[in-house]
Formats: sequence, structure tokens, C-alpha cells
Amino acid sequence: MYIDDRMLKKVKDHNSYHFLVYESSKTEVILGRSCKEADDVNVENCQEDNITVLRRAGGGGTVVLSQGIIVISVAGISRVKYFLKEHMITINERIISALRYFGVEGLSIKGISDIAIGDRKILGSSLYRRKDIVLYQGALLVNPDMSIFERYLKHPKREPDYRMGRPHRDFITSLYKERYEIPKSKIAESLEIRLGQGPPWISLMKNQ
Repeated sequence: MYIDDRMLKKVKDHNSYHFLVYESSKTEVILGRSCKEADDVNVENCQEDNITVLRRAGGGGTVVLSQGIIVISVAGISRVKYFLKEHMITINERIISALRYFGVEGLSIKGISDIAIGDRKILGSSLYRRKDIVLYQGALLVNPDMSIFERYLKHPKREPDYRMGRPHRDFITSLYKERYEIPKSKIAESLEIRLGQGPPWISLMKNQ
């Protein structure tokens, strides 16, 4: 994914903590590190609509980015042991805090690193870890065209337990669909305030 190199270079060059919050400007399909395009992507539909298929450094499943989706990238140096899930949870907790500020209810972390409202996913995330470098990437569904997921993605071969075989249309939701019509600029501002408090994984050091 194009954001990988930019964020990782900042960390390597400055040995510091960086984050970026922005709305995706175009529709793209992003493969997880070990995902196979033939397994996950409706290739014919992507070709018909001129949708680019990219690959990110982090693990996790294949996702679609588009307008109406806020991308959250967090990168830095972590001296904490190799706890992948725990690093993701500390970041997701800040995202949940940012959303609760606007009165969003029913939020929880499900699966390995999803954020859900009730039993429906509104954010998926991935983590890349190489030695001390951490790169988290999350996609928060605010008000995208919900039809794009079934058009460009196949049903995944692996899924979290809470999905229970549901198709994309019954499993994925958005803030607007849940009647939280919060301006994307306000959500981004709230996220930046919380991520700006420093590396979220610092809290993990207390448990070592």
C-alpha cells in the first residue's frame, strides 16, 4: 500500500512516532500481506471499473478503501515485546474513545482487531512489525457506498468467529448507517487529538 513506505521511512529516518488520519480519495482494493488476489478479489469487476489492487505490508484480510472511509495509520518504535494483538488493541481503544466522544454506543473490539457496533464491523485493521518498528493501519467506515464491498470482494476464506458466515452486506456497517451522522472532519480531529497523546503501546510496558 502506498502509505506504507511513507510512514515507515519517517520512522526509520527519525526514530520517532507518527500518525496520519485522512479520508480515502479514491476506491482501491488492498490485499493483506499473505492474501491471494484470486481468493479474495472479484477481479472482473475491478477490471471493469478500473479499480487498482495494491498490497500492504501488514497482515489481515483484503479490504476496500473509498471515499467515506477514514484511514488511520500509526507508526513508531516500540520496545515492548512482540505482542501484535495487544499493540492493535491499544490503538483501537483510542479510536473507540474518539467515537464515544460523539455519543457512539455499542462499540467493542471483536475478532483479533476489529471494532464493531453491536455485532457489525465498522473498522478493520492490520499490523506490520519488524524488529522495533510498528505500523498499524485501520479503515473506519463513516459513510461509504456500502455496495462496493460485495462488488469488489469475495467472501473471505477465513473470518472471525463473530461474523458467523454473514455476507458483507449483513456483516459490515457504517457510522451513518447506524445513524451517527458525524462530519468526517470532526471525527478526524477527535482521532488526531487522541493519537497525538503519544504512542498508544506505551501502556503495554506496565505489563512486562
